[in-house]
Amino acid sequence: MRLHKFISANMEAILKEWEDFARANQPTGGDLQVVELRDHAKDLLNNIVRDMATAQTESERESKSQGNSPTSDTDTPAEVHADERLGAGFSIRLLVAEYRALRASVLRLWIKGEALSEPDNPDELEDLIRFNESIDQALAESVGRYSEAVTENSDIFVGMLGHDLRSPLQVLSFGAAKLKNMEDADKSLNQLGSIMIASVQRMKEMLDDLMDFTESRIGEGLIIHRGPADLAEITRQLVDEFRSAHQDHRFEHVVNGDCSGHWDASRIGQICQNLISNALQHGDPQGDIVVGCEARKDQVVLTVNSRGKPIPESQQQDIFELSSRKHVEKGNPNKNLGLGLYIVRELVMAHDGKVSVESTQSAGTTFTVELPKN
Repeated sequence: MRLHKFISANMEAILKEWEDFARANQPTGGDLQVVELRDHAKDLLNNIVRDMATAQTESERESKSQGNSPTSDTDTPAEVHADERLGAGFSIRLLVAEYRALRASVLRLWIKGEALSEPDNPDELEDLIRFNESIDQALAESVGRYSEAVTENSDIFVGMLGHDLRSPLQVLSFGAAKLKNMEDADKSLNQLGSIMIASVQRMKEMLDDLMDFTESRIGEGLIIHRGPADLAEITRQLVDEFRSAHQDHRFEHVVNGDCSGHWDASRIGQICQNLISNALQHGDPQGDIVVGCEARKDQVVLTVNSRGKPIPESQQQDIFELSSRKHVEKGNPNKNLGLGLYIVRELVMAHDGKVSVESTQSAGTTFTVELPKN
């Protein structure tokens, strides 16, 4: 009997072995019922049977072997099964083990029942290949869905954590400001207040980056609200703020032309703030930082230049990626989460702009942001 016909004829026996395996390996304290233990297994097996019974060309076989199986707008039984197993507390290791056990059960029952009467029968060899292809495809769908769900849940948790930390941080900020401004307090208390304010501001910047990172990974990306904005004025205010807080650096602000456009002013300010913070963190201590705005025909260009150890050319294309943090100096006590440049890129892209970097020993490191005016 062909394997796909054998599966259909012996569905109950196969499902019983699936159920027994799931029951024996369910999470500690689990008490899943039969319908839950067999969750979507019958639909999954029926999918495999249909796939095996469908003629397949050599090009389709090759495409499937490379993980390019046809996609569907609806969830597959394997994807729904992953959702249910995640909800029931199964680990991804147990999820994979279920498919391994299913593969072994089907083949053992088939060989036992049919005894492969014709070992050289090409149909039987084809059935083995097609069955393994289908199992591997279902496994890939389940693991992919499980991994996506775990990542999304983690991102949601991080987002909630970042949001909830803002309230105690605000209380600390109020207390630090009060210490700093107490006229009858010891001078050391006033200094402590100033240090606390700087630390709180630094923590706030990290939380802002963390929240934006989470927002960019769940939902539809970073949200922007466009309106009239003047990049020259935004950068001037930020340079003044950084100049007062970092008196060991010399800040220069250069403006050429009308640098107004149609952007989200707060988000543009965030781009500038992250680039200046990056220059402070990775540039020379007490070095010069030059922030420039230049109006062009259809766009405005923002540049932030600083001196310091240049970024190797091989890394300049990767520093905006989360997977690459090689430009962050190891052992740097001021090192943060490393999300700043990633957030810059996401915000620039949300404004249909471009961001790039050039870094040499002679000219220093210059980040350039090109923003369309409209």
